[in-house]
Amino acid sequence: MNTNEFPGWTERARSLLDESARDLDAPALARLNRARQAALAQRAPRRRAGWLFMPAGLAGACALLLAVGVWQARRPPSVATPAAAPAQAATAKAGSGLNAGDLDMIASGDNLDMVQDLDFYAWLDAQDEDHNG
Repeated sequence: MNTNEFPGWTERARSLLDESARDLDAPALARLNRARQAALAQRAPRRRAGWLFMPAGLAGACALLLAVGVWQARRPPSVATPAAAPAQAATAKAGSGLNAGDLDMIASGDNLDMVQDLDFYAWLDAQDEDHNG
């Protein structure tokens, strides 16, 4: 830093401090040096490498987010269970969707005979809509 930026009295103070430091005897300089070393030893060590891990963590989080996004984009919209596959095919032919009660009944596995004849029930439901609706 340029000394011209400071007021004139700071130059005078600097010269007085330098002059007093030159006049110190050896034991006083040794005591000052020991005190300085003791103060530096008490200071906690600085962690300089800590900031290096933040970009690595951020990059890892972004990579994970990208991987999940790609995985979700490639995943089929709905995974059909073996018991629900005939039901989905039958309802696609009939033009009507399954409601929650139908899915619960199919998923329970109690009445498998109905699942085998689902085409008939879909046709029956379509006939009922045509005649009553």
